[in-house]
Amino acid sequence: MLRLVPVRILIVDDDESVRRRLVGWLSEAAYDVAAYDRVEPAQRYLLECACQITLLDLRMPDCDPPAVIAALRGAAPRTRVIGLAAFPEAPQLIGAVRAGMRDVLEKPVQQAALLAAIERQLAESGVSVRSEEELSRHVGRRLRAARAAVSRTQAEVAEASGLSVAALSQAELGKITMTTWTLARVCAALDIPLSRVFENGQT
Repeated sequence: MLRLVPVRILIVDDDESVRRRLVGWLSEAAYDVAAYDRVEPAQRYLLECACQITLLDLRMPDCDPPAVIAALRGAAPRTRVIGLAAFPEAPQLIGAVRAGMRDVLEKPVQQAALLAAIERQLAESGVSVRSEEELSRHVGRRLRAARAAVSRTQAEVAEASGLSVAALSQAELGKITMTTWTLARVCAALDIPLSRVFENGQT
């Protein structure tokens, strides 16, 4: 059964340019996002609004990562903390992991690495599809990957499945939602089971 629930991500980073970039990427990926430059207001926000993911800069001034992570998880026990740090040091990471950090991304953070880390944490917690829009994007990514794996063009797959190239292109971009029957025809043209396009997208 598809779990269509909104996913809220909290960003705690004192660098405004980093916050702005992360907010842009995550909003574009259909996540709900809140961002703070200090721990205290972020912690208060967590007490009021559940966040599945918290992105935490491990090197903010006056920031003791283990203590901060413990405080954030105290406010929201189910939030999964992903640390952000330039040249993270082993002792710092060990303390953060012991406090409950689930993953770490090295700064400057890359968009693909960020989204992949979030997907992993959501999948581990049993949440991988956030909305119909995100489901369409997820299916589109799976279709593109499957088509690339068999080295077929959009025109070839579209013809085999009875679609226009424009419709298949829009589906691969997640711009439209296919009916199950149409999706089954595309999967048949790609010689893959229908279930594959929903992997990590259903519970």
